[in-house]
Amino acid sequence: MEEKIYIIKQEELDSIKSELQEIKALVAEGQKNSSSQDELVDVQTAAAMFHITPRCLSNWVKKLGLSYTQIGRRRLFSQKALQALIDRNTLNNK
Repeated sequence: MEEKIYIIKQEELDSIKSELQEIKALVAEGQKNSSSQDELVDVQTAAAMFHITPRCLSNWVKKLGLSYTQIGRRRLFSQKALQALIDRNTLNNK
């Protein structure tokens, strides 16, 4: 197969470089936005995060007022809410 050589003017090359930088910035922004979105996890996953049983998690809902979303019979917990619970109960030994 024969290789082809193309000649590109410097201004065209600069334009391509600029467009690639814009695309790179858009991709980085998209990744930043998608990682900041709050995901919902089911009871088993939430309980596993704390190394507790689903029944214990249910008690936390009642006693600590842990919020959840209910869709049909499924309870879903916000990962941000779970992290907030961890943050509120983290002690600093100083």
